[in-house]
Amino acid sequence: MTRFSAGSFLMATLVMSTACATDVHLDVALEEGNRVEVSLWRHGQLTVGSILLYRSTSPLDGAIDTVANPVTVLRFPAEESAAVLVDSMLAQNVTYYYRAQVRRQLLGDVWSSVDSVRVPDADIGRITGSSLLVDKLNYFLEVRDGDRMKKRYPIALGRKPWNRKLHQDNASTPEGIYRIHTEQPNATFYKAFDINYPNGVDSIRYRLARDRRLIAARHGSIPGRGGEIQIHGQGIGSNWTFGCIAMRNDDIDELFKHDRVGRGMPVYIVGTEMTRDDIRSIRDYRTPTELAAFQRRLAAMGFYDRAEDGEIGSGTRLALGRFQLANDLPLTCDFDVRTVRLLGSQ
Repeated sequence: MTRFSAGSFLMATLVMSTACATDVHLDVALEEGNRVEVSLWRHGQLTVGSILLYRSTSPLDGAIDTVANPVTVLRFPAEESAAVLVDSMLAQNVTYYYRAQVRRQLLGDVWSSVDSVRVPDADIGRITGSSLLVDKLNYFLEVRDGDRMKKRYPIALGRKPWNRKLHQDNASTPEGIYRIHTEQPNATFYKAFDINYPNGVDSIRYRLARDRRLIAARHGSIPGRGGEIQIHGQGIGSNWTFGCIAMRNDDIDELFKHDRVGRGMPVYIVGTEMTRDDIRSIRDYRTPTELAAFQRRLAAMGFYDRAEDGEIGSGTRLALGRFQLANDLPLTCDFDVRTVRLLGSQ
């Protein structure tokens, strides 16, 4: 049996030949290591275009709204004989619901039954080099000790869960590298950790987008950068926040009680634009000589107009942003994977 790891909601079309699917049954089972094996059984004849798998901490019995609710979209592998998928991008101490959608060519979709599985709780334990990682696509907050995952908690987001925050919109969550700068044991939404959005990179991204007229006016004016992004309580039943990261009250209680979670702790937020690999690339140490070489390349293309100092200052970030906009890359103003790769090939 071939197994496949599921960690994103890529919507690339699966091309399959004639498959059995007039009756579709889904079966999920918890395996060792808190992995869930998802099996799809199909009976009957039809031509399949693609098979999507929906996963949520909320029941999936009715119409599935992947924006209003914390739903992750996975896909079964393209091989016709392989109707098994192994899902490892899960939080602990929560019930997950799964449902498959068999997309048929010309004949309409067939939906599977709903199945669920309970992932047991885990203990954070002792941590030293601690950080938090928020995965917007898989809807969990991960407590890390160095490079090791210690525990994951389920989360919910705002009304634009897949969007990376660029300006004030009361809907989008930032992506990038942040820190907890304030703890609120008595907050509007139960308890909260305040995140230092907007940081310096966010300010440069916003300024560049505003100056290039990439931000639409609202009520006759350009919206500001926004702020007050938190990790807070009050539940995960839907994507209901103004761009914050919502948790269950018991879960944020647990974080508040841990002596290594709090002010100064790094928070890495990944999603559609900023990936885990991008975070690693941005955090990589680059010598002044290497940075100066990047500045020379950017200057040769007309994007960098300051002194070659081998530092990652505002001038370098603006140049990176101009380069990204000119090459249809996400506006990160940083050394993400795609930007470094493309700059290296120039």
